[in-house]
Amino acid sequence: MTPSRLRLVSGVPLVREKLTRLYAARVSGDLATFAGGFKADGVFHLVGDARLVPEAGRHHGRAAIEAVLRNLHTSFQYLDGLLVDMIVDLDAAAVRRHVTVRSQATGAVGEFEIAEHLSLDNGEIAELVQFMDTASMAVLARRI
Repeated sequence: MTPSRLRLVSGVPLVREKLTRLYAARVSGDLATFAGGFKADGVFHLVGDARLVPEAGRHHGRAAIEAVLRNLHTSFQYLDGLLVDMIVDLDAAAVRRHVTVRSQATGAVGEFEIAEHLSLDNGEIAELVQFMDTASMAVLARRI
């Protein structure tokens, strides 16, 4: 009997694989695919002061999430990134990333560590809370 070539991925490995694909889409600038990984009423929350980084705050729904990420990509050109670590469970994940960006306003380049907590619902992102040094982003863009 020939062994089956069917591969079944379920549970935590399925969630990890899906999140890895979503982050790859985000890195490549495919923000519609990344936003599509959220529930229809999902939330993206960039923690910070909106006076320093206008994109900070809570953004509800896929269209708003895609729009805010597009604004971030317009303000800060993504040069390089590394998915440092990902801890995944069925209903939550923690992600640590390292990114290098260029401010479109000043041309200055900065490196940032980003931590994200994701609440998951049936394999979709219900909420993503992103923590990063928004004050340094504001300095990079000469907002302060």
